[in-house]
Amino acid sequence: SAAVHSRSADSGDEVSAGRRTPTQERSRVRLAGVLDATAVLIDEIGPEAITTGLIAARAKVSVGWLYDFFPNREAIFDAVMDRSIASVTPIAERVHAEHAGRPWQDVLRAVIDALFDFYRTDPGFRVLWFSRFQSAQMIQANVSHDLADAGLALERLGNAGMRLNHPDPEFPMHLMIGIVDKGLDLAFRLDPAGDAAIVEETKTAVCAYLSLYAEPVPTSATSAPDALRKRTAR
Repeated sequence: SAAVHSRSADSGDEVSAGRRTPTQERSRVRLAGVLDATAVLIDEIGPEAITTGLIAARAKVSVGWLYDFFPNREAIFDAVMDRSIASVTPIAERVHAEHAGRPWQDVLRAVIDALFDFYRTDPGFRVLWFSRFQSAQMIQANVSHDLADAGLALERLGNAGMRLNHPDPEFPMHLMIGIVDKGLDLAFRLDPAGDAAIVEETKTAVCAYLSLYAEPVPTSATSAPDALRKRTAR
């Protein structure tokens, strides 16, 4: 009950809607260990077979301590997924930094390759993604992440000197993210290890689609002569 969990195992932890957010370093380290242990167990035995007792034993914490932070195993699964989703944007940022100055198509392909590797190697993520343990919260977190990433992707394109010639430039970005998500989804549904051929087709599809709208951003250096020529022709 709420009364049972009204006190924190470590003083200083914050209570919100029946679930604690650790503020002490010791609690944060333990909580990260719980998520690490859960992710490994998901890959080893699948989410169906996992219990809070197994998680606590693997993470070397008490079940009582675990319930101070999570009401059930599904909430732990959500936290594992939230952490994985949060790592996607930094992956894209790293790839963009590593490929700065290269054509946008090359950068986009490299980002998809990095995401493919993430799907294959991130503990627990892929198994949870294709399991029945996708809560409404988990799905909404992914939708919110995709919406935010569309804006970031458009900003990165602008930083690379390109723009999308579309009435709503974010719309192609939303669709591009949807194509990538579905391509990766299909790659792992067809092959648990990931079908590389599907990923290659996904890269081809998104590059071809964005090429319909992508164009260099006009600069003052190029627009000024154009304006001069127009005035001279009159």
